[in-house]
Amino acid sequence: MSSTFILLVILSAVGIAAIAKFSPSLAIIAQFTYPNAKFNAIGASYLKEKELAHLINSKSLDDLKNNIISRDFHVEGDTIEEMQKSVDASLVKILQMAKNDSPRSVRKFYDAYIKKIDARPLKNVLKAIVEEKELPEEEFFSQEIKNFVDSIKKASRDEMPAIFSMHNMQDVWKLIEKKALFMEIEGAIEKKIIQEIRAVPLPKSCRHARDLFMKYFIDILNLKAIFRAKYMGMDLSKENLFGEGRELSYWQLEHFLKIDAISEIISLLEGTSYIKPLRDALGEFEREGVSALERALDRHFLSLVGGIAVENTMNLGPGIRFIIEKEFEAQNLRAIIKGVGEKMSAEEIWKILVVEK
Repeated sequence: MSSTFILLVILSAVGIAAIAKFSPSLAIIAQFTYPNAKFNAIGASYLKEKELAHLINSKSLDDLKNNIISRDFHVEGDTIEEMQKSVDASLVKILQMAKNDSPRSVRKFYDAYIKKIDARPLKNVLKAIVEEKELPEEEFFSQEIKNFVDSIKKASRDEMPAIFSMHNMQDVWKLIEKKALFMEIEGAIEKKIIQEIRAVPLPKSCRHARDLFMKYFIDILNLKAIFRAKYMGMDLSKENLFGEGRELSYWQLEHFLKIDAISEIISLLEGTSYIKPLRDALGEFEREGVSALERALDRHFLSLVGGIAVENTMNLGPGIRFIIEKEFEAQNLRAIIKGVGEKMSAEEIWKILVVEK
């Protein structure tokens, strides 16, 4: 047997091993080609000033419905509440579409994200429990959360601890029992959702995009919690925070908790991507309050997920950017529906919208 033949055999074996090693990744990349092209093509009209201005100037809810021309959001109903619920239903349909178009290996990510959409109505139910009021009728899109709330509705107060424990919500029940501030209960819900999204099993090629997205999300939640607590003159402990994120270390967050002045906290963000958007929003903060800083953080978050989409364009990145943009579009539509329905001025409505810059 010639040495040339032996060399060819060795090279062939190396080539086969290389293909076997990389073909799963190549196969996954191929599966993202169609959904990512679709996500990139759809766009986000209701984050743009021109499209939003057209809606804000609606004279009535009927006029507003006629002005919402979208292939994504279908707004129905005659009251503020009915129209807002139709926006939520449209958002979940969009997420389901993104899930169904995506590879099977990442679909659980979208299932976990739907629970994030359900967090708002879930908080309304928990608030009623805290205040010992009749539970409101809310629509839920995650079957797991729907089952949890249905069980609560049928239970006596004595039976609730077992139900909360069964659904891994015992930390939330402990806060309810000790009559904690509702902000702490809201934080516990957010923490549970963060844990679930971070725990979703994903292909190795998709984990970086998911983990980066969640770390930025944690940074944003931590800053919002700190700013709101300082603005309201409330004490906030490190237990109320959401862990360490992408740019803010735990020791930095603990240091921020000891500072009273929001402007001083912002100055200490030098070296992070958060300093410029927050510094630019200080004038609005002085006129409007903490909501101006929250809007600035939301706009920056949109920019950050845009970067994740570019950096991870062959996997989950565009899907993450797509669902975040659609969630903010839905938030804007709900705000405009409320504003038009309650006869708020255009200036007042602009103050509660997240607009891309």
